[in-house]
Amino acid sequence: MSAEFNRFFKSNSLASTYKPTLVKCLLDLGDYEKDEGSEWVTKNDDTFTVNLHFITARFLRYYYPLKFQFKLKQEATKQTVAIYKILDNYKNLFNQLKSKKTPSKKQMCMELFDEMRETTFRHSLMRNMVLPKLLNDCNIYKNTDDKQHITIKKDVVEFMRKNKNTLESALNHMIARYLETCNASPNISTKLEESLTRKYLSPDPKREVLEIADNTCFYCPAKNVKFAMDHFVPWNYLGQTAQYNMVPACTPCNSSKNDKLTDPKYLDWLINRNKKLKKLPMGYSEEFLKNMYENAIVEYHGKEKKLWTPKNTTK
Repeated sequence: MSAEFNRFFKSNSLASTYKPTLVKCLLDLGDYEKDEGSEWVTKNDDTFTVNLHFITARFLRYYYPLKFQFKLKQEATKQTVAIYKILDNYKNLFNQLKSKKTPSKKQMCMELFDEMRETTFRHSLMRNMVLPKLLNDCNIYKNTDDKQHITIKKDVVEFMRKNKNTLESALNHMIARYLETCNASPNISTKLEESLTRKYLSPDPKREVLEIADNTCFYCPAKNVKFAMDHFVPWNYLGQTAQYNMVPACTPCNSSKNDKLTDPKYLDWLINRNKKLKKLPMGYSEEFLKNMYENAIVEYHGKEKKLWTPKNTTK
């Protein structure tokens, strides 16, 4: 069985992230009885019959943060890929969850998303591209005549269960390498992690940032108030918390700026501020910071959107 997975990982036929993402969805079959959507899996003598609702619930969930949180392109062109169009068409359903976080598996298996899941597995994306083409590189299941299920042998499922962590890491690496050809966004591999946690600036670097700022908001004259440590280039784009990108922001500025990019004059302020930091990481330079800012405007903020400025600009 390992031969089929090795063949897949060695193949050079990756034209999108669809195939490795589909394999990631199948990994959950190893513990299907403990996982959401178990009602869509039927255990037979030596095979499992899997309703495509089980797969598309996970497929949609994997792409949700890539589109809405990290805004990663799936192609090097401006064309919107099919899975992103489906997510856009059903965006109102996610709004009903009243949370911007990636929906849980349990939520994606809810009746609320029935139509969305069915639209996905009936779409030519699944029927003509993903499900049949994956078999060319990794022959681990069979499509059924009704086009609503797949069958997969128990030994395949057991292999995936025993090697889930290793396979998932390899698949994420595969996906990240492809996305790096379409995006300048840094730290793409970390954005594929299931439990991605935003880290905070540790006490000493935070103290240094506040001292350099003289306990004043980076964006406005507010002084000696409660400050948040703001990611100058949004965390969802940079994917890490680095001192050179962290500035003190008063509550009104932090709330207003949120996930936006600022006017270029604040980039100049940040460059000058960073000259006062005691230690900068290897690879940092003014050119590096400028390039990251400019790429973030194009890929994340949007060139057509107005750049953020604070309401109180007297500083």
